[in-house]
Amino acid sequence: MQIAIAGISHETQTSLPGKTDLNGFSVSRCKQITRRNRARPNSALGRMIVECEKAGVEAIPLVYASGGMGPTVTDRVYDCYAGEICEELKRRAGEWDGILLALHGAMVTESRPDPELDLIRDVRKVVGYEIPVMVSLDLHANLAPEILEEATAIFGYRCSPHIDVGETGQRAARAIIDVLADRTRPVTAMKKPGLVVPSLYSATTQPPASDIRARVLEWNSRPGVIDVSFFFGFAWSDVPQLGVSAVAVTDGDPNLAARIVEDLSDMAWSHRVSLTQGHGDLYSVEEGVSLAIEKGRTAQKPIILLDHADRMQDTTFVLRELLKQGAEDAAHPLLYDPEAVKVCEEAGIGSQVRLAVGSRSSDRAGGPVNLVGTVKWVGEKQYIATGPMSRGGPVTHGLTAIVQAEGVWLQITSRRASLIDADPIEQYGANVDDFRIIVTKSKTHFRAVYEEVGEAIIVVDAPEYSPAEVSRHIYENVPPGVYPITERCCCH
Repeated sequence: MQIAIAGISHETQTSLPGKTDLNGFSVSRCKQITRRNRARPNSALGRMIVECEKAGVEAIPLVYASGGMGPTVTDRVYDCYAGEICEELKRRAGEWDGILLALHGAMVTESRPDPELDLIRDVRKVVGYEIPVMVSLDLHANLAPEILEEATAIFGYRCSPHIDVGETGQRAARAIIDVLADRTRPVTAMKKPGLVVPSLYSATTQPPASDIRARVLEWNSRPGVIDVSFFFGFAWSDVPQLGVSAVAVTDGDPNLAARIVEDLSDMAWSHRVSLTQGHGDLYSVEEGVSLAIEKGRTAQKPIILLDHADRMQDTTFVLRELLKQGAEDAAHPLLYDPEAVKVCEEAGIGSQVRLAVGSRSSDRAGGPVNLVGTVKWVGEKQYIATGPMSRGGPVTHGLTAIVQAEGVWLQITSRRASLIDADPIEQYGANVDDFRIIVTKSKTHFRAVYEEVGEAIIVVDAPEYSPAEVSRHIYENVPPGVYPITERCCCH
């Protein structure tokens, strides 16, 4: 038996400035996919390959293109990589027994609001509807019900932080192997309650998202159930399919699948206020920084300061306030500013530099912060990730500088990344325990490490790209009946 493995991944925030073009994607092909992913425990592709090998099924990787998170994707990205996937499938048409696709579910191109659905349709045009096509998706996927007409079954991450990406690939692979062995007959149901959840409130380590995940796992343990997923959606894509989705895959039992998604949908709707507004634990930047400094004076572990609304890794509201309030022993990792890094490189280690740092993406980013600091380190470091989400994968932040600016340890990078583990600090010679305050611009993924590292988490809601209140975001393509947009957004 031969199973093709392929995919495209991008999380698109449609309101961000600019476009994500071909140079915004990293691409692996054929044996390169196996080499890069087979030994990575949290890789969907790697676990798909390993699971097929264990079952004696030949896994044939084709193409995988990953673009991370960013602004709207150009159409030529889709044309290039979707076209390449389909051409590879055509090249061996008639030989495939099944297809495994690793997708995100929140990608948007210039003319395609749902390119993942389009890709599955394009794949079906090549291979037909007689063989199974299984799809793994991010927990933050925005799904149209029509995907169930094209995919045999879909499988979503159940955790945010996404520590179960590899496990999700394994679930999809096991399901397709069972179908090919004629052990199961998947039937899939979906229910969308009409609800948009900001990424901040999708952390499955915190209620109510943790309660929904627990219910998913409970349903998944029932007889006759193949798989259950709950997709929290990606609130910052202005698309018709925006919002959360409950999905159940059963073994030939459509009534059971319908009952499961009805229950999960009802549960999400009952928590709609806390899922969209949290529990009143947001602070202004000034208040949050002040509280972090106060708590940091006596805390036994670092205070984690979450600047959740920054999608471009270059906004400066928190950095400016840390300096203004005289914070001590504060770490501000992974601020994106290639121009400032170049200034530090030219000055050299040990030099004092004057920088206008940050806010390169747009005038919404807070404006550059003028500071004087000492260059403690500059260079390009490559390392293998040790954190639970990226373990085993190669990492580089490009040319990077570390500047001590008064009481702030400031790391400035030439590649965008968010702080999801300790590596960006500890691989550069510092220790997370060295600091009273650590700033992260992650939304939920930092929690995989920093819920344990930190004594407290303080969330600030800066006036940036992804405000906690989605009704402050402008939507033009979302249909009526999606809470809380319809009720609060002036465009409806």
